[in-house]
Amino acid sequence: MKHINIKKLLLWIGFFILLLILGTKVGNNYYLDFLITIFFMASMASAWNLVGGYAGLISIGHVAFLGLGAYTSSILFLKLGVSPLFGIFLGGGMAMLLAFLLGILTIRLRGPFFTLSTIAIAEILLLLATRFVDLTGGSQGLDIPYKPSVFNFVFKSYYVYYVIYLVLLAVIISVVTYINHSKTGCYLKAIREDETAASSLGVSILKYKMTALLISAFFTGVGGSIYAQYLLFIDPHSVFSVGFSTKVAALSIIGGLGTVLGPIVGAFLLTPIEMLLRSQLGGTYQGLYLLLYGVIMILVILIIPRGIVGTLTEVVKNKRKKDADRTK
Repeated sequence: MKHINIKKLLLWIGFFILLLILGTKVGNNYYLDFLITIFFMASMASAWNLVGGYAGLISIGHVAFLGLGAYTSSILFLKLGVSPLFGIFLGGGMAMLLAFLLGILTIRLRGPFFTLSTIAIAEILLLLATRFVDLTGGSQGLDIPYKPSVFNFVFKSYYVYYVIYLVLLAVIISVVTYINHSKTGCYLKAIREDETAASSLGVSILKYKMTALLISAFFTGVGGSIYAQYLLFIDPHSVFSVGFSTKVAALSIIGGLGTVLGPIVGAFLLTPIEMLLRSQLGGTYQGLYLLLYGVIMILVILIIPRGIVGTLTEVVKNKRKKDADRTK
């Protein structure tokens, strides 16, 4: 692993301290919810990026891990009285178990075949959650009682949720940064670029793809568990919607696949645009905000196919190279 870049580390610490302070200055719950949504989407996009950006496995059914995590912690809390403080990690564990089983069956598949298999898993879980009414509440979903306490992981203050989601984002970014600068990250990038060549050099394709999938699934499951405690309600169509996976993938692709900053930039830029379009146009012109949001994403992908961060990084490298050539 490369030596820690102290300057970058201090910048990240300063960034999160500023966000913590910003939360204390926002007195309106609407704006706090606005920021919480951005943090949540950035967290899920960063987790997805481990699989889609680094390992090159395009998972459109990634929401299966989010939904399984949400239902695991919620059912354990409602049926057995297990505190969500433990349930969120058990939800992440169940998501890892699903990822392991999925990986054994499908991780050797390439291209669209792996993508289709992930969609199938998400749809199967959607059907199961709808059918097992006694356990999951069926289509009506599960209501989590509003009883604020640390044990119940339910809080009166939106700022507490703000801090929780910010901590989740910080942890995921730390893990992704570590992987990005580690031997595992190098191997994953090699697999993404040319799997056959990487295999011929002795890289264990199955091992490193499975590692990326398990870590990504764990954080997605944890995110789903916290999501359930924040909304105090879940139903199959909200936590197993393939549309959510598509949105998360789009944030990573537009921000920059295979980069630490890419999913964060994508979430911080596009999530507010989507929310503003939906609030302004959703009531008067239903569906129009989706059209405009889609057009924005298509334009960005066409103009900068490497993503925002990838394109900027390339521009900076080219500039440095030209400057170096001039000094020779």
